[in-house]
Amino acid sequence: MRKGDIRKAAIIQTAEQLFYSKGYENTSIQDVLDVLKLSKGGFYHHFESKLSLLDAISLRRVEVNAENCLKAISKVEMHAIDKLNCVFSFCSFLNDESTEYISIMLRVAYIEGNVMLRDHIKLSGVSLLSEIVNDAIQEGIEKKLFYTKYSDELGRIILNHAYCLTDDAAQLLVSSQDVVETATKLREKIDAYNYVLETMLNAPHGSLCMLGDKVFSAVNFAVNDSLQAS
Repeated sequence: MRKGDIRKAAIIQTAEQLFYSKGYENTSIQDVLDVLKLSKGGFYHHFESKLSLLDAISLRRVEVNAENCLKAISKVEMHAIDKLNCVFSFCSFLNDESTEYISIMLRVAYIEGNVMLRDHIKLSGVSLLSEIVNDAIQEGIEKKLFYTKYSDELGRIILNHAYCLTDDAAQLLVSSQDVVETATKLREKIDAYNYVLETMLNAPHGSLCMLGDKVFSAVNFAVNDSLQAS
C-alpha cells in the first residue's frame, strides 16, 4: 500500500473512532489532525470536508459488508432464498451492529437531508451486490423457488427496492416521536416491501425479509434523538 493510501486509511479510521466517541457534530477536522499530528494540507489532499470523511467511512462499510456477505454465502451451504436474505441483512445501514453509526447516518443523511451521501451508498451497494443477487435469483429459478422473467435485470431492481425501504424506514424513524407507534408503522412498512418483493419473484409468502428484527433496536434511540432535537 502506498504512503498516501496508508495516510488516507488512518484519517478514515481515526475520524470514525472520534465520530463514535465524541459524536459527529462535536468532532472537528482539527480533532482528527491533532490525533494524527497531521497538517491541514495533508488532510485536504485526501478530503474536502468532514462530510466527505463520513462519505468515505460509509462507502468503506458498504465494501466490508459486501465482502462479509460473500464470505457468509460461501462458507455455509445456502439455497437461493437464504442467499437473498443474507444480502438484505448486510445491505442496509439500519441492520448495522453499530448504533453509533446508525444514529450518525439518521442525523446527517436524513434529518440534515444529505441526499448525495445516501446516493453514494446506494450506487456502491448496487454495484457490489448485484452479481450475488442475480446468481441467487437464477438459482431460485432453476430450482423452481422463483418464477420470473428478466432475471438479469432483477438484481439491480431488487437492490434499489431494498434501498428504497431503507430510505422510507429511516424517514419514519427520524420523524416519529412515539416508540410504539413507530414500531407498528415500521413493521407494516417492512411487510409491504417484503410482499412486493415476493410478488415480483413469485416467491413463497413470508420467505423473504428485507429488514430484520435488528432494525427495531434503532427505534428507541431514534425517537429519543428526535425528541432531544425538537
